[in-house]
Amino acid sequence: MSESFDKRKYHRFLALLDVRVLPGDRIPPDLKLATIDIAVGGARCGSNRPLPDDTRLQMTFTLVGGDLRQPLSIDADARVLRCAERPANPEPRRYELALEFVRMDPQDRRQLQAYLNSL
Repeated sequence: MSESFDKRKYHRFLALLDVRVLPGDRIPPDLKLATIDIAVGGARCGSNRPLPDDTRLQMTFTLVGGDLRQPLSIDADARVLRCAERPANPEPRRYELALEFVRMDPQDRRQLQAYLNSL
């Protein structure tokens, strides 16, 4: 009998959160992202535009719901691990991005973890 192990370091939580991305090299000016699921180490996002692997993003996402009394913004630097086209998805989420958070303030990381624990 063989055991299956999940390669993920962190548990992912389903959460639809708006994401703002700062303009930059290789970032389309009309880029729109929203999370599909999120963890302390990264997120899966729907996107209206494809992004090349290893693209670096400076992003802010707003946490809502859970145990929060008011919305909370979290800043992170992320790297695109992969991008896949999903032709059946509506235009705002035509592409699915796997993101790894490569930099996040320790306080933001603690707040994100507390938020995820409250879901």
